[in-house]
Amino acid sequence: MTNPPTPGWFTDPQSPMQQRYWDGSVWTQHTLPLGRPISPGGVPPTASGATTSLVLGILSLLLCGLFTGIPAIITARRATREIDRSQGRLGGRGLATAGFVTGLIGSLWSGCAGGVVAIVFLMGGATQGTFDTTVCDNVSPDMPSQSDCP
Repeated sequence: MTNPPTPGWFTDPQSPMQQRYWDGSVWTQHTLPLGRPISPGGVPPTASGATTSLVLGILSLLLCGLFTGIPAIITARRATREIDRSQGRLGGRGLATAGFVTGLIGSLWSGCAGGVVAIVFLMGGATQGTFDTTVCDNVSPDMPSQSDCP
C-alpha cells in the first residue's frame, strides 16, 4: 500500500466510511465521517462565499465603497462560519478574511469621503452667507453693483 505524499484528509485505509488526516509522514488520530468525495491531493474546496467576499471587497476599494463593502463584510462572515462548521472539509479562510478586511477598509474610506463632502457643503453654505454680507457692507455708493446687495 502506498501512502499519499502530501498532507491532507483522505479515506481512512482501515475504515473506508471515514476520513483520516495524513500529516505527510504518518496517519494521525484525527478522523471525520465520510460525507462528500475527497478532493484530489487532499486540498479542500473553497467555501462558496469566500471568493465572492474578496471580489466585493476589492470593488469596494476601487469603485463603490459602501455599496459593495458592506455586502463583502457580510459574505465574508458567512463564509467563515461555513468553513468553521465544515470541520476541515472547506477551505478559503484566507480569501474570506481578505474580503472582510478589504470590505471594511472600502466602507470606512467611503464613509470618510462622504463625511468630508458633507462638511465641505455645510461649510460652503455657511461661508456663502458671510461672504455676501461682507461684500455688500464694503460696497461704496458710487459702485454700480450696489443694487445686488439686500
